[in-house]
Amino acid sequence: MTMQPSGNGKLHIGIATKIAFVAWLIALVTLFIFVAMTIPQQKKNYLESLNSKSNSVAVSLYDVAAGAAINDDLASVVSACQTLLNGDPEISFLIVTKNDGFSLVNQQSGWRVEPEIGDFWVPQNRVAKGNIVTVPLLDQEAYHYSKPFDYSGIQWGWIHVGLSLDRYHEHVQLLYRNTLILTLACIFISLLCAILFSRQLVRPILNLRHIVEQVAGGDLSVRAEENRKDELGSLSSSVNTMITNLIRRNQVLETVRFSAQHFMQVHFWEDAIDPVLEKFGKATEADRVSLFLNGADSVGEATLNLRCEWHGKKGTSCLNMPDLQMKSYPDAGLTSWLESFEKKQCLWGQVDELSEEEKTLLESCGVQSFIAAPIHVAENWFGFLRVDSAEKRQWTGAELDSLLAIAEILGTTILRQQDRSALVDAKQHLEERVEQRTFELKRQVEAKEQALDELAEAQSSLVEMSRAAGMAEVATGVLHNVGNVLNSVNVSCNLIVEQLNKSRVENVEKVAELIKENEQNLAQYLTADERGRQIPEYLISLAPVLKKEHSLIANETASLRERIDHIKEIVSMQQNYGQVYGVYESITPSILMEDALRLNEDSLLKHEITVNREYEKVELIVTDKHRVLQVLLNLVQNATYACSYSKNATKIVTVRLSAHGNDFVAFQVQDNGVGIQPENLTKIFHHGFTTRKDGHGFGLHSGAITAKELGGSLTVQSDGIDKGATFTLILPTKREDVHVV
Repeated sequence: MTMQPSGNGKLHIGIATKIAFVAWLIALVTLFIFVAMTIPQQKKNYLESLNSKSNSVAVSLYDVAAGAAINDDLASVVSACQTLLNGDPEISFLIVTKNDGFSLVNQQSGWRVEPEIGDFWVPQNRVAKGNIVTVPLLDQEAYHYSKPFDYSGIQWGWIHVGLSLDRYHEHVQLLYRNTLILTLACIFISLLCAILFSRQLVRPILNLRHIVEQVAGGDLSVRAEENRKDELGSLSSSVNTMITNLIRRNQVLETVRFSAQHFMQVHFWEDAIDPVLEKFGKATEADRVSLFLNGADSVGEATLNLRCEWHGKKGTSCLNMPDLQMKSYPDAGLTSWLESFEKKQCLWGQVDELSEEEKTLLESCGVQSFIAAPIHVAENWFGFLRVDSAEKRQWTGAELDSLLAIAEILGTTILRQQDRSALVDAKQHLEERVEQRTFELKRQVEAKEQALDELAEAQSSLVEMSRAAGMAEVATGVLHNVGNVLNSVNVSCNLIVEQLNKSRVENVEKVAELIKENEQNLAQYLTADERGRQIPEYLISLAPVLKKEHSLIANETASLRERIDHIKEIVSMQQNYGQVYGVYESITPSILMEDALRLNEDSLLKHEITVNREYEKVELIVTDKHRVLQVLLNLVQNATYACSYSKNATKIVTVRLSAHGNDFVAFQVQDNGVGIQPENLTKIFHHGFTTRKDGHGFGLHSGAITAKELGGSLTVQSDGIDKGATFTLILPTKREDVHVV
């Protein structure tokens, strides 16, 4: 008997242990039932013996008591009682009681009279009975037997017999002891017998289990002993049959692996079909294995064609039979085969169960039983494999499944061969198409490279145009401002010329000539001559006039010099922003904002636009100032335009400078002009998009690109029409990827 732990850690009880336990349990139950029935019966027998003895004593005392009752001779009753007590020590007491309670109590130790005894000794039901009780009067346990004492029809009283229980208890104890010894002996003997029986019964089963374990481990050479004629012998025979079938099944399944391997190793299925048929025929112990391929007759019906076969020693070749070559299935009597094979169904059975036409065809080949599996290439029925036996036999499921698997492998191989042929043809056409496509792609690549060159040139031109447009805007602002200053210069010059034309300096020259002509007699001339006397008075009146002219000319000259200096400043700024394009330098953001405002100053004044400046203290930025100025100029011009078309009485443009995060500065241009429609906020930076009649849709698009190239961004915010707009240009304060001048 064995008990082994199972895989889940629980204790596994073997069948031998179970059988032994069940047999032992049955013996124990039987023993316990026997004991449970025997002991009460023995005790009952002991009690019946006591009852019989008590009744005998009461009967023997009855006659004496009857005479005493007539003669009122109590002494004879006492004497009779003592005689009985002395003759049998097991009698514990004898009591004769009248109905009125008067009693003679006789014991081994003596006798006495009880004038009035309890109700226990005078029962109401006058029936003789005995039982083990504790006697009240004597206060001892005894077998008490009471018998009614009736004489001549008179209920005189009771006779009570008390027997000692010592022998009863001895018998009962002996009964328990013997029963216990017998029970223990039976338990041990039954356990030993159960173990021996289970071992004898389970040993063949364990041997079969060992054989099955060896078979499960792959050893198919073992066999079970078949020397028993009972069910275990039949089981051993079945195990041996199972092993034989497993060997045969493995051989059959091996043919599937063999077939798959051979079909995969060859390019043409015809090169591997013969060894596959031979392998399967030998594995199934068949007499013939045949391959039939479908053909087509003149009307397009499928025909039966025996392509190749293998036959054993009992089989004969059917390759030359005309009924198996180019004959339609209906003509060969195989219409049902045609329908089944088209549905991918296998056929098997005994020849004598077929129709007469089918039986005639197969019996001509010596076939008594067969299996057939269809061959399908993709979804097309290609033919079938048939395995024949010259004897009646039952084909196993493994043989049928293996034949079907070989048919499927053959169909797959044929499909692979067809695909390979199609692939070779496709490869040839593909090479031609590849060459043609390569030539086309080469032309497309050349065209693409040319387009990329043109695109690069266009982008370069676009950048140059953007710079030129920005510089043109700067130049336009400069020329406009210079023109305004030149107008003032022209006015000052005209005033000076006009003043000079009206000047009395020529009269001073005439006075000088008169004085020079009369230089010799100048005193007489100034005092005596009429014109000479007027010269001093004239000079006195001329002095304040000339002083006023001098002051006027001096003021206009100073104003002229200021305007010329203004022109020099404007030209200097133009020269400053006209330096090399693409140079990064550190610059103060407020300078850029002020230059943009200065270049739009006249336009802002013309439209009476108030400029509010909100500058925070920010760091220097590293950037290309020319490109930033172009963006800011465009933003200020757009704000000016938006305000000029606004209906607001007060037109305000607010420019702000603030820090944006740790390493960025925000330039913000806000106006209270016409605003931007919500649907245009996502399109306003697209190339060519504009809402101005004279706009070209290039400024904001170019500004967004410039901001991105400078490492920043350009965004817009507007609450809608007549709500104004805010453009924010964010630029970094540091650029580690550029060279700073």
